[in-house]
Amino acid sequence: MQFAITAVAVVAGLVFSIAVALLVEELIFGEVFRLFFAPQAVERGSGPGRNK
Repeated sequence: MQFAITAVAVVAGLVFSIAVALLVEELIFGEVFRLFFAPQAVERGSGPGRNK
């Protein structure tokens, strides 16, 4: 039981650490979420399934 509590504490600490690091990076540079949520480029060419 003690091992399970220790494992949960370690995982929670890692998640918290990553969340704080992302927040600080976003406040300093402001680029992370723009990279994740940027619209994807769609190629509009002829290909399979397109009729001409």
